[in-house]
Amino acid sequence: MLRILFRDAFKWWEARLLKAYGCSTAEPKKKRKKFSDLKKKAPKIPDYTCPIIDQVLDELSSSPNIKAGEYRKIKGKMERIRRMNDKLRGSGIYWYEIAKAVFQPK
Repeated sequence: MLRILFRDAFKWWEARLLKAYGCSTAEPKKKRKKFSDLKKKAPKIPDYTCPIIDQVLDELSSSPNIKAGEYRKIKGKMERIRRMNDKLRGSGIYWYEIAKAVFQPK
């Protein structure tokens, strides 16, 4: 009895959900993509930005038109960008390793 009740409730829920999305029938799941297919479509990882940040700071430090206080503010912001880029790169590596473990067969 309980099994029939849940089956009927599921059919009602599925019909209501399909109606909400404007469908009349459920489509079968598409074939699971391979990791290599997903990797091909992924954006490329940019080069390390630390040398560029260092170059900008060197150019600013040698500029006669910038005051010491302005240079410290800019340097602080550039160092913050450097830390955020490092965290972003680490996050990308972390998720890449997880995706590789999930999609590749064991």
